[in-house]
Amino acid sequence: MKKVKYFVLGFSISAIIFNSPTIKAADVLKNIQVAFSNIPIYVEGTKANFTKSPMIYNGTTYLPVRSVAETLGKKVLYDKESSSIYIYSEGNEPEIKKEITNNNDTSKVSEAEFSIYNISIGDSEEKVIQELGNPNRLDASEYGFTWYIYNEDYTNYVQVGIKDGKVVGLYTNSANWESKKGIKLGSTSLEVQKAYGTPLSYILKGNTRYYISADKSEVNTFLIDNSYVNIFYDIYNNQTVTSILIIDKDTELSLKSFYGEESEELIEAYEKQIFDLANAIRARNGLNPYTWDEKAAKSSRLHSQDMAENNFFNHTNLDGESPFDRMKDQGIIYMMAGENIAAGQTSAIYAHEGWMNSEGHRKNILGDFERLGTGVAFGGEYKIYYTQNFYTPMN
Repeated sequence: MKKVKYFVLGFSISAIIFNSPTIKAADVLKNIQVAFSNIPIYVEGTKANFTKSPMIYNGTTYLPVRSVAETLGKKVLYDKESSSIYIYSEGNEPEIKKEITNNNDTSKVSEAEFSIYNISIGDSEEKVIQELGNPNRLDASEYGFTWYIYNEDYTNYVQVGIKDGKVVGLYTNSANWESKKGIKLGSTSLEVQKAYGTPLSYILKGNTRYYISADKSEVNTFLIDNSYVNIFYDIYNNQTVTSILIIDKDTELSLKSFYGEESEELIEAYEKQIFDLANAIRARNGLNPYTWDEKAAKSSRLHSQDMAENNFFNHTNLDGESPFDRMKDQGIIYMMAGENIAAGQTSAIYAHEGWMNSEGHRKNILGDFERLGTGVAFGGEYKIYYTQNFYTPMN
């Protein structure tokens, strides 16, 4: 029954307005002058005979790919349909995957850097249903698309964002994914940055820089395959990958704010998601899921609304009531109880990941409680407030 003393502070966010320079076609299309040379080229000590001369431009020597490959004893195949060049050894001929032109054919294997359960950004809704089945729930999102929630098996929890029949968002904290470069659950932040470079510091939307103020030890954002890829880390597990959120670039740029527009649908979505995310991480850790409790949810909602309306952030409200006083007011008789609060996080996903990187909140989420209720409210200094009330009933 110990009161949780830890809390998550709201994010500090800023924007800089500036004018972007206009780029004209003449800036990127130009004629170049090159020189052809019969310079000798040796391969393994033997002079190579090229049918075409090397080309020199700006101090760099360019060689025809076919000539180089054949000199090295390789075969070359050009696939006109995909504009691809295949270099291979005899007996190891490439298996060329032809482009699927039938919009109803969902059997295409994803070639994107990131896919989750064979679903990638840009895939069709039909493919999602074929791969995952019908969703267990449909949730609103801050971006205006619909989250297809798959929570029947929390060890395989996944959210798929759908807009106009296409996948525009993906999130999972399950272990069942791996990128083309080998990044997966448990990869280190150093491995991630070695694979994808320096994380972004801001996202440019129009003429506004939206700075990514989240701690880079907890999340990195990259622009990959025309999508913003947010890779979350667990700082209590050697700063290793714990989940991934991918948002289509155009979808992200269309959100001209840090927060979605307040609605009952979005509030309900966030409340259900922070419940689901707690159960998904519990499943990953071999723990039993929480049971949804409406009394705890009402207590949580009222506290989030109170913080938003009266502009404070504390476990104790302005009347001096503790979380345990408020739970008792809702008729909860508990053997043990706890509370998590957060403010300023831009979505349920960010609130959950923030809690998991805070020792007190993490202990509650992975604790021995049996029931959980959640509440979310917009307003106040931090724009949005989240509350989780946990308890085990008195037998």
